[in-house]
Amino acid sequence: MTDIHYADINTAEMYQLEKLNQILSSATEAPFYKKRYKGIELPLKNIGELSALPVIDKQSLCSEGQTCNNALFTRTTGGFYTFSTGGTSGRMTFARYGLDEFSEICEGTAYGLAACGIAPGDVVANCIRAGAFWTGFLVTYRALEQVRCNILPITDNQPIERTLEFLEMMRPNTLFGISPTLVQIAQEACRRKVNLNIEKVGFASTPLTTQQQDYLTAVWPDATFHSAGYGAAEVGPIGFQCKHCTGTQHHILQPHCIVERDDDGGIIATSLIRTMQPAIRMKVGDNIEWIDEPCPCGRTSPRFKLLQRSDEILEFNHDAMSLEQIGSCLGKFKQLAPVFQVRLELNGNEIDIIIRVEAGDCEAVDDYELASNVYRCLSEDIETLGKNREKNNIRAVKVLVVPTGGIPRIEATGKIRRVIDKRF
Repeated sequence: MTDIHYADINTAEMYQLEKLNQILSSATEAPFYKKRYKGIELPLKNIGELSALPVIDKQSLCSEGQTCNNALFTRTTGGFYTFSTGGTSGRMTFARYGLDEFSEICEGTAYGLAACGIAPGDVVANCIRAGAFWTGFLVTYRALEQVRCNILPITDNQPIERTLEFLEMMRPNTLFGISPTLVQIAQEACRRKVNLNIEKVGFASTPLTTQQQDYLTAVWPDATFHSAGYGAAEVGPIGFQCKHCTGTQHHILQPHCIVERDDDGGIIATSLIRTMQPAIRMKVGDNIEWIDEPCPCGRTSPRFKLLQRSDEILEFNHDAMSLEQIGSCLGKFKQLAPVFQVRLELNGNEIDIIIRVEAGDCEAVDDYELASNVYRCLSEDIETLGKNREKNNIRAVKVLVVPTGGIPRIEATGKIRRVIDKRF
């Protein structure tokens, strides 16, 4: 088939409309969608009519606890995968993928990896945590296989010291992992003075922050950094990066997904491959802005930039602060690693804020003077914590410098809950 990422807009939309109507036709076999689409004329005549369908949220597509909601399924036979969609929320929710759908997801992910420069013959260390119903390791493994890479299935299931031993032994040129894992590997390599000669880094799940990429670039100065793909477990692949995409810029993976932007900037995604448990006009939870300029790669598939998530902005009585602001302050201190967590607690009617940040070296742990300097920087640079502290009813701000790995990771994925808000 012709790569529709290079097609004109009319050709791409005709292709997507045909796929969309196939999805809608099968979706009405599921009681959930049959009820929702009652009275709606199908098939759709053009892509624009998609906006008339109701938007659904993640909770509607997944089930709580140990069982899946049969009302969401168009079929219950034919073989399937069950994956967790809880992410960093800690809630055990699940989604099902038919075996054929899962193969298509891996093909789409492989397309994105090749587009950003992953090539046959690359020796790739897959350091994404495996198991516990998470899609990350399995999808990446299958996608790398389709790119014809030389794959090292190391995972992140063992202590970081052991991971580095594997990397030192096998000498990969390419490293895949989530951002906290990548930072830990870099820290351990520096501590043990191991030069890994990494040329390519693929970050999964959440984007690297500016401070994290700066830190990793200092350790691996010859490396390029690209997203391993943007998506949601409920939907599948949504976007990919070419060699010209930087930061959080992505092309839409057009054969797999239709992307809309609501009035608040939120991304609404429709999968064009999910037939067992369709995902149609799902509000993903991220905000985007469109990129109007054509991409130098020559692809015509629309591009978007991921913006800061709403749950990364902390609201108070008078104003708000973002994790990006905190990260920018912490990035001024070379003794610190770009890995932190913010905890908010009520103390009577006032708020206590505890910021835990991992040390870049052992000497920084529990360094009172360093913590005091960080506190001073936060108070001077962020009005919420400084000038407007009383107006925001903030009683105390405490900075704790903890050892590498001292911030608890989510067992299933290795991710960090960057915000723990106990005010509500």
